[in-house]
Amino acid sequence: MALSTVHSVWVRVTAWMIAVAALLNTLCYVLRTTNPVIRSDDWYFLDIFLSKAADGSLGITDFFVKRYGDDHAQPLLKLLLLIDWRYFDLDFTMEAVVGVFAAAACVLILHQFVMAGRCGDVTDNRRYLAWVAMCVLLLSLNAVGIWTWSLVAIGYLTIVPVLLFMGAAWHALQRRRYVVLIAATLLLGVVADDSALIAAIATILALLVVAFSDGSQRAGVWRAIITIVACIVVVRIGYRFAPVIGASQDPSMSAQLSKLVGRLSAGDWWKWFSLPLSLPVVYEFPDRMISSWVLWPIVRATMVALLLAAHIAFWWRAWRGKYNLPMFVAICLMLLSYAWLAGILLVRVSYFGSDYLYQDRYVQFFQFNLVALLLMWATASELGPKIVSWRHTLLTVFPIAGCLAMLAIQVPLSSDAWHRQRYLPHYYQQLAIQIGQLAENPANTEGCLPELVVCGWSLEKRQQLVQFLRVNHLNVFSPKVQARYSYLPRLPTAAAVPPLLPSVPVPAGTH
Repeated sequence: MALSTVHSVWVRVTAWMIAVAALLNTLCYVLRTTNPVIRSDDWYFLDIFLSKAADGSLGITDFFVKRYGDDHAQPLLKLLLLIDWRYFDLDFTMEAVVGVFAAAACVLILHQFVMAGRCGDVTDNRRYLAWVAMCVLLLSLNAVGIWTWSLVAIGYLTIVPVLLFMGAAWHALQRRRYVVLIAATLLLGVVADDSALIAAIATILALLVVAFSDGSQRAGVWRAIITIVACIVVVRIGYRFAPVIGASQDPSMSAQLSKLVGRLSAGDWWKWFSLPLSLPVVYEFPDRMISSWVLWPIVRATMVALLLAAHIAFWWRAWRGKYNLPMFVAICLMLLSYAWLAGILLVRVSYFGSDYLYQDRYVQFFQFNLVALLLMWATASELGPKIVSWRHTLLTVFPIAGCLAMLAIQVPLSSDAWHRQRYLPHYYQQLAIQIGQLAENPANTEGCLPELVVCGWSLEKRQQLVQFLRVNHLNVFSPKVQARYSYLPRLPTAAAVPPLLPSVPVPAGTH
């Protein structure tokens, strides 16, 4: 066996070992650290969805109910919530576990994309290095809020059909067969609601880039675009009939855009690109890694500058043509990440300021611009210049160093996450105690924690929902859930189920 072959085998084995270690580490962290107590938006779903499941009136349209016209329907979340209620007594940690495996499914799909067309030569090492970097990126404990809040963790469940849809678009373009694309588009449209619309637009734009760069693909591109548009239109027509419980609280887009433009005067607009680039790599630097915090801004500025250069190289390569599957998906994901960022800026930053980008739940979206960069480099690098030059340094040396640095940084980031884990159970315990107090006296909302949003609802609604949990032995009132988590108080349960009150509109949650 040739020396290069042996080296490739070791690279492959090492990559898989790191991937498995990252998965097990995140899974263990979720089982030990995710908040099992009902919080924030979960109260809304308890009211408009699970209460109907309990009294037998749940219908198919309830999976698509929205709080207001511009809300997300989230049928996959509701299905998972139904399973959680039926088999796990509404233990929200179980949903986060599903999120871990959904992230692992994304990693496996990305593996298939990266390895498409592999040649069995030295470029395979770069493919595996790029893939394992994606793996640790998606399964990282960098921003632990992704994993401690189950509603965020299961966001990866939506990314799975997004990736399958993008792969199906390329398959249709190459094979001129559209059955798989139709099925993938309809599936994505049904389960992802408005996220599917954004993903479809990003994919259509990527197809147009392909048509512009490679004239021989134009006929197939237009057929694929027509297929996607037709399927999305059908799904969006269906969503027009989705029930809405609650009143719209969203301002007009022009008002949001006006406020966002006004934020430019604050002088921190540079955060709009620097944070989405840097936070997926390091969300919060462990103190012991840098002796002086004065150095961290310098490190972050350098990292942002290199990543900006990588984005320029990305689009330089994208316009050169000679596409393959991973390059096409890379463009789709990059455009999708831009759209996600634009939405966050327009809807959140315009009202709450640039520092709102520090929300660790948004790191889940920011990650995919790095995934796109890695996908492009994994297969486009072999097309780069073969001579030693500044281009060789930019397209080969820097990416390899970046991947190795990303792998190395996971050790202290993970260690820091596990170290801070000890402080979280006390907060979860306080949430559970306050829910128990509401069960005894629903009128007493003094000192309610912010995530206990039910405290801001009407007394009648608050009493109904807390007693629903209590009499049905769910969540903090479930002996099984209490047994799983030693820090939860042993709250008493009720003996009989009170009649359910008619559902009334309630304020939207914080998510």
